[in-house]
Amino acid sequence: MTIALHEILKIRILDAIRSVQPPGGWKVVVVDEASLKIIESACKMFDILEEKVTLVENLEKPRQAYQSLDAVYIITPTYESINKVIEDRKNGPLYAGVHLFFTSRPDDRLLHMVDSSLPKEYMRQRHDLFIEFHAKEAHVYSFESPSSFFKLYSPADTEFDNELRIIAKKLLSVCISMGENPLIRYQRSLDSDHATKALPYKLAMLVQNELDSYVRLNPGFPPQDSPRPRGILFIVDRTIDMYAPFLHEFTYQAMANDLLPIENGHKYEYNYTGEDGTQATKEAILDESDKIWVEIRHKHMKDCIDKLMKDFNEFLTDNQGFAEKDKAVNLNDMKKMLATLPQFQNMKEKFSVHLNIAQECMSLFERERLAETATMEQNCATGHTADGAHPKTLVEDMVPLLDNPVVSSLNKTRMLMLYIMYKNGILEEDRRKLLAHARITLEENDALNNLTLFGIKLLRASKNIKKNKKYRQKPSDDIQYEISRYIPRLKLVIESHINGQIDHTAYPYTKDPTGDPDGSKGTQQGPVSLRSARAGWYKKGQAVENRVGRIIVFVAGGVTYSELRSAYEISENEKLKKDVVIGSTHIITPQQFVDDLKVLRTRGYAQPPVQPQFQQPQLQQPQLQSTPPQLPPRQGLPPKPDNAPNYYIQPQPQSQQQQQNRYYPGGPVVDMVDINKDIHLLDIPKDNQAIKHKLKLHMAMEYHQINQINNMLIFKNHLRLVHHHQQVHQNLNLNFLKSLVNIKLILF
Repeated sequence: MTIALHEILKIRILDAIRSVQPPGGWKVVVVDEASLKIIESACKMFDILEEKVTLVENLEKPRQAYQSLDAVYIITPTYESINKVIEDRKNGPLYAGVHLFFTSRPDDRLLHMVDSSLPKEYMRQRHDLFIEFHAKEAHVYSFESPSSFFKLYSPADTEFDNELRIIAKKLLSVCISMGENPLIRYQRSLDSDHATKALPYKLAMLVQNELDSYVRLNPGFPPQDSPRPRGILFIVDRTIDMYAPFLHEFTYQAMANDLLPIENGHKYEYNYTGEDGTQATKEAILDESDKIWVEIRHKHMKDCIDKLMKDFNEFLTDNQGFAEKDKAVNLNDMKKMLATLPQFQNMKEKFSVHLNIAQECMSLFERERLAETATMEQNCATGHTADGAHPKTLVEDMVPLLDNPVVSSLNKTRMLMLYIMYKNGILEEDRRKLLAHARITLEENDALNNLTLFGIKLLRASKNIKKNKKYRQKPSDDIQYEISRYIPRLKLVIESHINGQIDHTAYPYTKDPTGDPDGSKGTQQGPVSLRSARAGWYKKGQAVENRVGRIIVFVAGGVTYSELRSAYEISENEKLKKDVVIGSTHIITPQQFVDDLKVLRTRGYAQPPVQPQFQQPQLQQPQLQSTPPQLPPRQGLPPKPDNAPNYYIQPQPQSQQQQQNRYYPGGPVVDMVDINKDIHLLDIPKDNQAIKHKLKLHMAMEYHQINQINNMLIFKNHLRLVHHHQQVHQNLNLNFLKSLVNIKLILF
């Protein structure tokens, strides 16, 4: 039976603590912040205290001396942590002795620092645990390093090589903890041109060197009595599938993390009805200890709701006194009935968490029109409609969604990205029109532009250029839900490896494999398209020999929840019985990935706002602006007078339809209430009535053209009014400045 990854990590940690047997039996455990998070991913505090541990202390905080007890230090091999250990002995030792365990092997400089500062009689033992990763789930590991995304892909970053070395050491920890010296395959980008296309190769070679060095120093590794064949480590980067990070997923775990504010993938706050009927906010932990979560997290949301309803009704039937009650037929019924069961507190809390998640997700699904959005996304990602036809009306289907204010700006951005990737770039004119419909923010436009760093083509010069077909997926009869048709490319890569049909040119080994570890002898028929070929083990009646050992997958730069689900689906296939473990630098949601793309060129830091240079107020009358390009009329706006200037004053809209149409064809729109009313409301001191009169004249001039109001400049894309005249700046009070915000100038 396969051992879950968090159980493997837990065993290694507890074995290290258990190995310390001081004369008195009891000991203290000291951890730093980084190692504590690793430990918490696999162990409960109760598990540690069970090993005759009196308390667990933080290395970075002041601690009380226990000179009669030995201390078990479990720390990361950093200068700061090692220096803290040394300082613990400077003013008299805090503990009777030290047992030093590093989460990974320190470099020679740090080892010398330890050996030269801690005498042997004080440092009882020193070991490397190789646990430098977080066990997120039974088949999922993570390095919890979102900053790696910028270090690996930002052109402004200079830490690329160093980050690869750090990741290689952490991957060594994963392999050693699992008892694997795997063969390594890596992604080779054959048809993509981007700055980091050599990333998988460089990382694969570093990991290979780390493994070779460890095996030389530890001849007994890996264990020779293991019944499992030699495993495979796949190293790929985020470019393996650029559709997956943007698609809406409607399986339970992925949908919840996409739509709800779930912290770090497992902390969820919800409203809970207590025994006395009062409402309270509670925090739930969604992890392996929650059996309902484990059972439904990879099911489609509809199936999850059906499962929750079925289990709840079975509970009512199994408990006396509830058999006569009506069955719950929807989530609202279930919620009302839960409130009437104060005597079943544990069951009530367990169901309430997932009831709230399901209700919130479905509410957002309806409110944000995700069914229509997802259909558009799936057509772009798969290259065909639900009927298997070529999508010929993508633009016609997309434009109403881009114009709809109900659709969030984030979802519009995701839709545009998927469409541009499907088209392998679009014409500049088409892009300008789509952006005019979508009205996404400047930051989201930056995210769109930064796709080029991953080899995505945004623009093309001619309509005659053929679309990129490398991601096209053939229609399948096995798909149950039309809005969940896309199969992550990573899943197809793993399937093709198991099936012996992988393209060896696209996924070569770091070393020539001995024997036939992937079971491909006699079955290799040449490279096949990972998108167009069905995995052979789907065919009825075809037996596939279990020749492949454990498969470890690493995605550099973030892994999606759909890819995590794919690893479970292969692992749980009864015919294959493969053990697929997947991990990354971190786990990403669509929101997080878009946010990271926004600032990718600036190494993860937002650009500071541009501060315009000071300009002296001009005494002459403001000059007319040049007329901007004419655009098609927008429905719902009043006609523009023939003699109206470029800047046209429109009364502030009263209806929702008018509020949605904020742009006027032929010139920017200045939305403002009646000028006299505005001027009257401005809280200007009496001795500044001249300023008030001058402002009114400028606002009324030539259909209230506003270009430059004496001592104020209006900056493009920022609703700012900057005062330059010193006297005005001193006399106008705060209320006057706040009132000026009502004047909004929108420039094309």
